[in-house]
Amino acid sequence: MASKTICIPVMSLLFLLFAFSEARQVEVDGWTVENSDHLTKWTHRHHFNLGDVLKWKKNETSLTLDTPVLQVTKEAYGSCETSNPLRENVTEVTLNHQGPFYFISGVKELCDKGLKITVEVRAQGHHKHHGAPSPAPARALAPATNIAGEPAAPPTSAAAHGLLGGGFMGFNFIAIGVAASILGTTFNI
Repeated sequence: MASKTICIPVMSLLFLLFAFSEARQVEVDGWTVENSDHLTKWTHRHHFNLGDVLKWKKNETSLTLDTPVLQVTKEAYGSCETSNPLRENVTEVTLNHQGPFYFISGVKELCDKGLKITVEVRAQGHHKHHGAPSPAPARALAPATNIAGEPAAPPTSAAAHGLLGGGFMGFNFIAIGVAASILGTTFNI
């Protein structure tokens, strides 16, 4: 009887850990005026969850961003106001609340030419994609491609992709089933 009392909470905890471990690290590649239209379309086609991390790709030669990124209010986004950002010189940001995040170029003239994006964050579990995946100016560390169509980098940490490295719900359910079988055999449930 005690083994059932222990097993059910343990299995529930495992399920919750797997279900809520879907955060991704997404590299924003192509932060240039020439690519701004593609960036905007990409952010509107994809949805982001709480805990996802946006990371702007640095210039490989100078290891800096070609143009600074500012996180701003909706009003500053609309007018390309660069003087009072929420955060400046953004290279990485954790999407820590639901709703929109606004990012603009720190160079007003570039923002005026369209170098800005809005990222809409949905609650965990509301992650869905529209249509087939397409090359994007950002690349997830899970299977994806960057704007040039090159393979994305492999995952660097399990925390960024779920506890079992992929964040695939089907795989998580299989893992939970295997764990339940092992626990059931071990505790004769």
